[in-house]
Amino acid sequence: MGWAPSWLAKAGRFLASKHVRPSRWKALMAFGPRALGYGGPWADMEFLLVAERFGPGVRCLREEVDGQKALLIVVDARALEEDVRKAIMGDLLADKLLVPYLPITGADYLRELEVELKARLALELLLDLASNFPRFATELLVDPRYFFYEAVVRMSRFMPLSAYMFANVLARRPDREVHEPVIMEGFREALRGLARQGWLRLQDGLVRPTKRLVRARRKLFLTNFLWRLRRAARGLGRYTAKALTGLAKTYELEKVVFHRRLGLEGSVNPLAALPRPEDFLLLRTSMGLVPALKEVAFREVAEALGPVGPGDDVVMSEIGGSLNVVYLVAVRSERGTVRFVLKKFRNWDNLKWLTIRFWALGAKSFAISGRERLKREYVMCRTLREKGFPVPRVLHVDLRENTLLEEFVEGANLGNLMKEFLFGEAKGEGVLAFLARTGELVARVHSAGFTVGDCKPENVIIGSDGRPNLVDLEQAARGGDRAWDIAEFLFYSGHYVPSVASAEPFELMARAFVRGYLEGGGDKEAVRKAPSVRFARVFSIFTPAQVIEAIDRVCEEEAA
Repeated sequence: MGWAPSWLAKAGRFLASKHVRPSRWKALMAFGPRALGYGGPWADMEFLLVAERFGPGVRCLREEVDGQKALLIVVDARALEEDVRKAIMGDLLADKLLVPYLPITGADYLRELEVELKARLALELLLDLASNFPRFATELLVDPRYFFYEAVVRMSRFMPLSAYMFANVLARRPDREVHEPVIMEGFREALRGLARQGWLRLQDGLVRPTKRLVRARRKLFLTNFLWRLRRAARGLGRYTAKALTGLAKTYELEKVVFHRRLGLEGSVNPLAALPRPEDFLLLRTSMGLVPALKEVAFREVAEALGPVGPGDDVVMSEIGGSLNVVYLVAVRSERGTVRFVLKKFRNWDNLKWLTIRFWALGAKSFAISGRERLKREYVMCRTLREKGFPVPRVLHVDLRENTLLEEFVEGANLGNLMKEFLFGEAKGEGVLAFLARTGELVARVHSAGFTVGDCKPENVIIGSDGRPNLVDLEQAARGGDRAWDIAEFLFYSGHYVPSVASAEPFELMARAFVRGYLEGGGDKEAVRKAPSVRFARVFSIFTPAQVIEAIDRVCEEEAA
């Protein structure tokens, strides 16, 4: 940050020395339209003097220096420091350090306070994110600009006129290109300090909240927020109405400058031209980094994936999903069609009986929250795909609407193929080969330290190359119960068998799956546990007795 030009520094020193002895100065700086060059000669020169042991706390003085109007804010050092650290003045003093300023004396002191202010704002906003998105917080990648622009929005709600100060500095692109890097330099230094304290990690210039931050979110955020409100109310009450009116003068000048510069009148939102803070909250997908709170644009995604162009038709059709709302989205044009799956994750409030039943039987605990299931699908699709597993690519996530867009996996549903085999409508060798490959795939997932969670045949798609793909990973997790995956696959498959039919065809399928699992390096102990009473009684309501006996026999013999 540069120093004030000599003419401005001279005027500031002259004015400050008239009211406070230089021996008590801690810092003096110029700010506002004249200092930063966006106000004409008619605009006031504005200075902030930080003095030690300044009795009134805050005093605003308006005088003339060499025929030019000037405003001097004199503030006690302790008052400014408490506003920086605790917002006791509602940031009405501290916000002068949020935007560029020109030091005249005490540059190091001002820089230290600037970084401290930006660290406090960044930590508060991180805690807020962790409170709003506790399950997704550690997956978010935050562009550091989020902290500045979100702070601007919130400060403008407290002091609406302050919006003009921020708009003058940043609303026009040429101004933003000059001032934004200066502002962000202080934020980057503040974020490095927070990273050393363990609140965040820095990854390629982006901020990723840590688990420590998520754990601390409730206590720290609520305590700090309520405490700061009380302190701000008490702090503002200590100062005279005259002092507060003087502080407001700086914002009133910014409003006049804003309208003069842009030729605008009336009630124009000064922040309308600034970047939206939410656009700086990102998630990593197969298409790169995408805004986490932005509604998906189907055509944009389609254009990035396939041979489509402007004017294409978007067709949405519901494809089932009793627990989620699931749509097949097709973007069609003369040049081709791109298809993907849109999932809206609902809370299972009306299905709690199902989870309670599983829990009571000691078999499996399911994630109920829509946001938690969305996170699992997002994280596990990304993680497993990075490790080379055939799972859908995540294309977009919208945390506001709890929706996820992922690629549509072409192929045949394994559950349907198994039904066709049972009723003699499909060639046995092909289906058995698919089952063996599926067992091998599940074994590889287990060996990598993960479980599928909802390991039904319907969640396996056999591609045109004959290889299985895993879909619907909202119950998948690191670790977990391997035996449950095997048990669910086998017992759930068993309900395809009519209650009076022979279990022999099913037994062939079960052996193919279990052998594939074990040949793929699967856990023998998990196979032995799969037919246990703990799991069998969960599925006994719809799995025929002869099938349960076949599962027990297959697992015992194959794992021997």
